[in-house]
Amino acid sequence: MAYCTQDDILKMISPEELAELTAEFGDTPDPQVVGEAISRGEAEIDAYLGTVYAVPLSPVPPLIKALAVDLAIFHLYLRRSIAPPVRRQKYEAAVAFLKEVAAGQAVVAGAGGEPQSSNRETAELNSGQRIFHRDTLKDW
Repeated sequence: MAYCTQDDILKMISPEELAELTAEFGDTPDPQVVGEAISRGEAEIDAYLGTVYAVPLSPVPPLIKALAVDLAIFHLYLRRSIAPPVRRQKYEAAVAFLKEVAAGQAVVAGAGGEPQSSNRETAELNSGQRIFHRDTLKDW
């Protein structure tokens, strides 16, 4: 299941801009190139979230959809080596948030975004019999 679609990307950039980023010629966006950029962004998201959540997330929380759009747009710009500062900032902010989630400092709220059971090691403390108690100390 895709975290975002070409239509989601078109809500953030114009069709002309998307065509410039994807098509080798013409004014129609290349859906295959868009799909590759979306897949790259999703792979990044899953790489970070996979340490805490069962991925892929389904249904997709709105925050993840927004991050997927930002990552995909950044990857489209990288194809042309012309990522504007605002796109780079959005990409860096998305990755910073994903790192926080992976480190357990943030959570992804929403259906399907519930943390999976922790597979991290936990500490367990067991103690032996008490050596000093009232019965053993009454002769002192």
